[in-house]
Amino acid sequence: MGSAEPSGSTADSDMAAVEREIAATEAKVEELIEAEEQELDYRFTLANERTFLAWIRTALGLLAGGVAVHELVKPFRHHGVRSAVAMSCIALAGVVALGAYGRWRHVQESMQRGDKLPRTLMVPILAGGIAVIAVLAGIGLLLS
Repeated sequence: MGSAEPSGSTADSDMAAVEREIAATEAKVEELIEAEEQELDYRFTLANERTFLAWIRTALGLLAGGVAVHELVKPFRHHGVRSAVAMSCIALAGVVALGAYGRWRHVQESMQRGDKLPRTLMVPILAGGIAVIAVLAGIGLLLS
């Protein structure tokens, strides 16, 4: 009587072929996952760029404010106060512009490595700088 079961060697070779196919498929899936993890979503890069541009707009506003204070504000009784306000705005604009580039670069590198985003010192620096400028402007108004 003939057996309906395939011979042992055919079953073993079929099973080995299936196992090789499964292993190859798993390897392809792992490669796709690694490639997807390595590629940075362009939306994050563009968001980082928009944030950089917002900091640059802030720096340009400070620069324009410093020039305007120096050129358009009537002199205070103490000329040094007006110059101090103008120079503070211009100096803060430079700090913000340089900090914006450093922040953009660090965030980009962190995203590419898959690390957490670095904390920023830009916000406290900007807030403190604006507070100093406000105090100087207030002193100038009180003295005039």
